[in-house]
Amino acid sequence: KFRHLPVVENGEVIALLSISKCLYDVIARMERAVEKGKAIAAAIEGVEKQWGTSTS
Repeated sequence: KFRHLPVVENGEVIALLSISKCLYDVIARMERAVEKGKAIAAAIEGVEKQWGTSTS
């Protein structure tokens, strides 16, 4: 199993990429996107209540 990948530039290893760190970073980004989506949905719901309209 590989847990780290070399980052190569011009034939020289310049860094190591941690697979688990990348995975955790992606999960964190997805969680933030979900929270932003929930905030947008709540804002739309608030506008619908205030205006007495519904888009659904």
